[in-house]
Amino acid sequence: MDKKILLGGAAALIMGASFLAAPASAAIEISHSGEAKLTAVMNDACNVSAADIDSATATTGNSAATDNGTCTGNEESPLWSTSSKLDWSAGGTLANGLSVSTSQDGDINLSGAFGSVTFKNAGDSAAKSAMVNAQGDFAVTGEDIGGHKIATSGTAGTVVTYKAPSMGGMDLYLSYAPNSERDDTAASPKTTDNSAYTDTIGFGAAFTMDTMSLSVGWESATANDTYQTCVTAAAGRAAAAGTLVEQADEIAGGGDCGDQTLLMFGAKMAVSDISLNAGYSKLDTEEADTTVMNIGMGMDVGAYNLTVDYLSAEKDRTKLANMKDAQTVIQVGASTSLGDGVNLGLKFSNNNYKVADLAAQTNYRAAAELKITY
Repeated sequence: MDKKILLGGAAALIMGASFLAAPASAAIEISHSGEAKLTAVMNDACNVSAADIDSATATTGNSAATDNGTCTGNEESPLWSTSSKLDWSAGGTLANGLSVSTSQDGDINLSGAFGSVTFKNAGDSAAKSAMVNAQGDFAVTGEDIGGHKIATSGTAGTVVTYKAPSMGGMDLYLSYAPNSERDDTAASPKTTDNSAYTDTIGFGAAFTMDTMSLSVGWESATANDTYQTCVTAAAGRAAAAGTLVEQADEIAGGGDCGDQTLLMFGAKMAVSDISLNAGYSKLDTEEADTTVMNIGMGMDVGAYNLTVDYLSAEKDRTKLANMKDAQTVIQVGASTSLGDGVNLGLKFSNNNYKVADLAAQTNYRAAAELKITY
């Protein structure tokens, strides 16, 4: 074999390997992080069956056993589970001073002297971006409103969020969602003309002064009435099975539909080793209004962090008078670091939920969690 051909082939392989190994852009760096969890949970879950829903006494409020279903929790033996996730992000500053970044969530962020602009499917509204208090989405057993409503249904599509440069402790946010599209089906193909919501606009502001932060958020979503309307079954018993909340939604209304307006207020403060936060939100829709209030406190005691949280939520079913869901949650927790990214935590929540005019359900959830971060 000709040595020149052999050497030339080797040089080509080395040059090709060097080209493939070189980063696409020296300005972009990739980072990653992850966590693994080991969790043990005990509760007294009350599972509602279709028979309970369709029974003759399910809507009278007279039979707690019927209204609450059959309690089949794991009070004696905890339920063990493991989980893990790996997150990555990439970003850097270009020669022209523009910073770009992205992550596994599919978001794209551009930032510079003008502030920052983020593009993301189902991204954060301006109200959520400015929020300083806890969301209140505690892990509970039983029915759950889910804490503060952090966005309208209009942000289900691609959201563009702008954050202005900070000015004297003031952060301003604007968000815009061009359209929130329906499911792509043969009867309803996905196009911008049949979007459920169009031109959803949000505003948020957060102000920090010393150890106190305040926030306010607002968002408005206008429904496309041609393709998205509030539909409620006639008063009476619906045939579909599901939880009591799902059944009440079908009969009496309660879905987040129609024109929507969200208003949020939040505050947090730190005093020595004690942190306090509180918030209020109201989502006004054509079928149901949801109001949520939370108060929380955290305190460091030696190597331990102790927390106490309270949440009160109410869903007003405006399709039928005097039918409201009411929920109160109390959660206490304790956590400590075992060192080198390993943390041990304990949480206990008590959930009281009243569905419309039915008897209230009260359930507890106790969880121990070992979390490893890297």
